[in-house]
Amino acid sequence: MRRLIDNIAQVLCAASINVSNTIENWYPYIEEAQETFIRPVLGDELYDQLLDTVEEIASHRPENRPIDERLAGLLEKIRKPLAVYSLWLGADEFGVSVSSQGIQVIETPTHKTAPQYRVQNLKENWIRRANTALDLALKFIEENLDDYPSYIQQDSDLFIRTTLEYNSEVDIRESRRVFIALKPVIRSIENKYIRPTLSPQLFDELKTARRSNETLAEENLKLLGLIRPALAHLAMARALQEIAIDFLDWGIFDTAGNTFANVSSKQASNKERIAVMYEANLRDGEAELKALQQFLDENASETLYPAYFQSSRYVGPANAGSRDEFINKSTNSFFLV
Repeated sequence: MRRLIDNIAQVLCAASINVSNTIENWYPYIEEAQETFIRPVLGDELYDQLLDTVEEIASHRPENRPIDERLAGLLEKIRKPLAVYSLWLGADEFGVSVSSQGIQVIETPTHKTAPQYRVQNLKENWIRRANTALDLALKFIEENLDDYPSYIQQDSDLFIRTTLEYNSEVDIRESRRVFIALKPVIRSIENKYIRPTLSPQLFDELKTARRSNETLAEENLKLLGLIRPALAHLAMARALQEIAIDFLDWGIFDTAGNTFANVSSKQASNKERIAVMYEANLRDGEAELKALQQFLDENASETLYPAYFQSSRYVGPANAGSRDEFINKSTNSFFLV
């Protein structure tokens, strides 16, 4: 298998480990980290280009074509999170011998196995640093998209396409990784709540325009401005209930409170705070969804949002404020569980 890290010096640039390490021992963890953490966020094409760049650098001769400095620069940025992810994956297996006699811990007169709490603290530090470094690498790509045309943002038809668009509605510390984790939830909220609110016809029209990357008409840009806050808050409410977002650095999930007791587990902390955040995001989303529906009922006509005007969702200005389907009751169609 091809690897983005091919010598131990590249690991040492990212983390302090014993110089007696050999790169061969780390290959299984580097390969797993590439497939688990790096490839999904880069996409296959850019990922393969970086692998090609590793080979070009290794075999480069002056008479060959120059190495693409843009890819070489990105490779250096990607190696840091990759190295630390690899350390995080391998930490529990190093120093352990597995044989027909069972599983033993290897110790020498000068080196003894670290206490469990030290290992856990180190792993927590590694995963935090790796996540931060990967976020910075993704931010670098987004800020230099012209240099990396092979990086294609997935789900480009979503009404919220980028981390910054989402962060402008709900604070996720501009984490690209968090936004990637939220994408399936965003798509689900679009289909279950935004689509029936807009009417299937108007929803499909906007989706078609998004996929074509054409500049939206002014009236649709205004509509999108009403869709995004509702979508962001409802997605976050769902995520707080369904996703263990332990990589958020704003306190939703935390390390076990006492590192000397049950240190190997990750526990949800501050359940009351999570419940408050869930409720706040849910209520905001419902209010914004109602405002979106009211806007369409008050403004749709034969010439403005005709797809909605001609749909069964349209009730007209007189009845726009009387809808009660957005109140969070189990008898309503817009009930978020």
